[in-house]
Formats: sequence, C-alpha cells, structure tokens
Amino acid sequence: MTPVGEDVKYVTVPGLQADAAWHWVAEAGNLVFTSGAVPHDESGDIGEDLSAGAQADRAFANLERALQAAGSSMDRIVKITGYLTDPESLPEIRTVRDKWIPKRPPSTFVYVAGLVDPRMLIEFEAIAVKS
Repeated sequence: MTPVGEDVKYVTVPGLQADAAWHWVAEAGNLVFTSGAVPHDESGDIGEDLSAGAQADRAFANLERALQAAGSSMDRIVKITGYLTDPESLPEIRTVRDKWIPKRPPSTFVYVAGLVDPRMLIEFEAIAVKS
C-alpha cells in the first residue's frame, strides 16, 4: 500500500497489470474505490472476438480481485458504473452483472464512443465498503 493522506491508501493488486501507471484501488476510511476494471487477462491481453458477455465476465473477475486486495468483496459494492460501447449489448451485460452482483446496488450504465483499446466493449468501476 502507498499512503496518500492520513486515511487514504492506494493498493497494488497482485496479478493485475503490475506495470500500470495507476493504482487499481484506493481506500479512504471504510470505503474502497476502484479504477475501471477491463476485460484483460493476467498478461494484459484482451483477446480477439470476445462477446460483450464474456468481456463483462472477465472484467467482473478483475473487479473482484481488486476489491479483495482492499479487504472488500463483490457483495459489499454500494455503487457500480459501467461504460459500454454498444447499446445493444446491455441485456447480455446485465445478465452477467446480476450473476456477479445479485444484490443490485445503485448502478449507472454510460454509452461511450470507445474505450482505451478498441477491442474493449465494457469497463466497470465500483465503490464498496470494506468487509
């Protein structure tokens, strides 16, 4: 952990882009804030031709890993934001989201023209409470 202020810390998440120019997680008191979780594997590759549902599943697995590194979990999410590049994929992504986050906390989906890698169809960020 890298201390920022008296009660703000950045957390490095093992297995998630160790060379990233940012931290995956910030802890502030009892709250956990994540960077956008994207559908890359441990090597940083997104792969080719993954469906929106498959990308969402992989992104949620990365999000779960980030939350666990900060002492939280998927069932402790209090707000989730999803960025989608294809409005037609929303039903498929909601199905995957409901598998990973069955409590249905407040959420926002935003349609965007594109994400940092043109193969990406989805990105999620979350706010959670520590366990």
